[in-house]
Amino acid sequence: MKKLLFGAAIFCALFLFSTSNTSAQALYFYVTNNTGVTLNNVYVTPAETNNWGSDILPKDLFENASSIRVDIPADYGATCKFDMKITDLEGNAVIFTGMDACLLHTLTINGDGTFSATE
Repeated sequence: MKKLLFGAAIFCALFLFSTSNTSAQALYFYVTNNTGVTLNNVYVTPAETNNWGSDILPKDLFENASSIRVDIPADYGATCKFDMKITDLEGNAVIFTGMDACLLHTLTINGDGTFSATE
């Protein structure tokens, strides 16, 4: 009986640990700048909100022909749908809406306003 209770306690502890660890993981994807210009801000927000929040660009500038990793904070919740706003040095912006960050691996943005996404 003690072995059964001990085994059940171990199982419960492992289950709780793995569940809390998984829910705390942040999402991430990569963005490749193929625009021909230097970009200076990247904002990501859950699709259901109207606030862009802080610039999450890891460096001050996002040079053409380079890639960055976009980390979505774990405290944004369990949603997969996000909007992203990217601005250049002249104040121009492009906005992507309803991106599924749970499936997205790389987003390549182009100078003609088009983009391609790989999962």
